[in-house]
Amino acid sequence: MNAITNIPKLSQFDIYMGQSKAQLMRIARLDHNLKGSIFADPLSNPKVAKNAKFDNVLTYPIHLAPSTLSGFNTCAMASEGCKEACLHTAGNPAYMKGKNSARITRTKLYFENRPLFVAILVKEVIAATKKAAKLNMALAFRPNATSDIKWEKSKVISMGMQIVVTELIHQFAPEATIYDYTKEPNRKTPSFYTLTFSLSENNDIAAYNELLNGRNVAVVFDTKRGKALPSTHTLNGKVFEVIDGDKSDYRPEDVQGVIVGLRAKGDAIGDASGFVRKANQSVFMTA
Repeated sequence: MNAITNIPKLSQFDIYMGQSKAQLMRIARLDHNLKGSIFADPLSNPKVAKNAKFDNVLTYPIHLAPSTLSGFNTCAMASEGCKEACLHTAGNPAYMKGKNSARITRTKLYFENRPLFVAILVKEVIAATKKAAKLNMALAFRPNATSDIKWEKSKVISMGMQIVVTELIHQFAPEATIYDYTKEPNRKTPSFYTLTFSLSENNDIAAYNELLNGRNVAVVFDTKRGKALPSTHTLNGKVFEVIDGDKSDYRPEDVQGVIVGLRAKGDAIGDASGFVRKANQSVFMTA
């Protein structure tokens, strides 16, 4: 048998990877109306930008359309309170229309032409590694800045094999960390992909179990900007330490088994669903 016949057929992803970033962006613009990049600029998200200032970490987030805004569901476990208080609403309202449009387009590209989406993503990861090295900074990626996709299960075909997106990022940026917040409990991720579970109005038990298993849980409090978060918070009858998650967005180096406290932002301010928790719990509170 001729050995050549054993060579795997090139997948669409492989074909895209053989093209330049400019060529891929031209295809994405003409076929999918994508006008920007996959990753946002590290300084475009005010909280993520703190990573560069306080942790010397250049962090690239992906902003997809949350929940079902795009017609595709990017947040399978989103509660009603979560949808109402989503960080997607944070920022200047004047830019909301354009922001919505860009995120919807990016999300549709991911679901309708994943090989192209991931090929562009890889090209941007390569560029990010070069920029971080030039600036003498550590590198991180936050693919779920406004979504909750299981990136450790998202795959493309390359050289006849399925390759996970997070593994691709790690392959092209082995020194980088990947991190996200999630409402999906018990996710199993590689060591370079750190997850912080997010508390909502209806998942206290899942959050409690995550804490008991040594993982961290993000809790949004009604604490006003500039005011101190509570030092502890009681969940399911047990008291847990609270650290300030607004000082920086970089979660991979947090101590484990604690609550990551966040102050309500955007539409979360004034939430009445229970998604945003009271900083001052009643002493009569029961488990």
